[in-house]
Amino acid sequence: MTLKRGVTLYALQDAYGRGGLGLEGCISLVEDMGAQGIEFLSDQMLEGAQNASDAVIDEFNAIMARHPLERVANDIFINSSLYKNRWLTLEEQVASLQADLRLAKRLGFPLVRLVSRTDPAVVPPALPLAEKLGITMAVEVHAGMSFDHPLTAAWIEQMRDLDNPHVGLVVDFGIYCHRYPEIATNYFRAQGLNEDVVEYIADIYASGSDGRRAFPRATGEENRDAYEFPEELTRLFKSPVDEVYATNASGYENTSLDTLDEYLPWIKSFHAKFWEMVPDGVGGYQEASIDYPAVVARLKQLDYDGYLCSEYEGQRFIIPGDPIPDVEQLTRHQQMLQALINGE
Repeated sequence: MTLKRGVTLYALQDAYGRGGLGLEGCISLVEDMGAQGIEFLSDQMLEGAQNASDAVIDEFNAIMARHPLERVANDIFINSSLYKNRWLTLEEQVASLQADLRLAKRLGFPLVRLVSRTDPAVVPPALPLAEKLGITMAVEVHAGMSFDHPLTAAWIEQMRDLDNPHVGLVVDFGIYCHRYPEIATNYFRAQGLNEDVVEYIADIYASGSDGRRAFPRATGEENRDAYEFPEELTRLFKSPVDEVYATNASGYENTSLDTLDEYLPWIKSFHAKFWEMVPDGVGGYQEASIDYPAVVARLKQLDYDGYLCSEYEGQRFIIPGDPIPDVEQLTRHQQMLQALINGE
């Protein structure tokens, strides 16, 4: 059993762009933190993406040769909303996935992470190419779309039916929240959030539940991610931000860790989601919303062999004008992971 530390470069988007680190700067930073692997975002960080030239691929490989981290996954998106007037057809989505499989092979990544909204129907037609190239396709079980979400459930049903090692899951730790992230609460507070709404939602998590379970899902395919709030909550809404805050509670799920026991055979890697690292805890820091010691302990108990890739998402809740502390936060998260994995 080997738990390994990685980083998805999603965590360093601000440092990559506005921070001026660029691709090699980000990869070098990850190496300096002692992580062993990276996940890549070719759509954002590779010139030409699916149509990258040989020269671009050669430069990427040269960077990796200078910073020999393991290539864990290429995080892809199948941009099905490219056009204003229509979605991509299934055939077009399959062609896009096939292009990303070929790109993953050129880049040396054995896994492509499919974003949680991916239509399961794209996988069977692409599977023969994935098998030929030796690339695994894994959909992300993301916060707000845990195992019982209709689309995720459809994915899992197909995955079981296919029973193929080239099809699996990437599980996001955001489904294991025990509280609403405080950094998000403070972000909405700055917009006039009603404290009564904060208290109401906090009580839901304190009871062991979460927003998705507390609020019934609206009926109808067009409403699959809409939730019905009880009158005792809606009467607390004083401004639109209160409803937005309550709706977002559906995205911080308090899923049972027993799901790890059930789905581990299909899990190819984990996105070790975090919003805010705060002082105290193992390694000097803790994630304020996720019980990392419990999650890592369960993975050790199950003898999981693979990557936990740090994924910082607190940048979306930084008050406009304030600096985004992505490097600092990622450093703290990696320190915590190292201590937990090493049993310190």
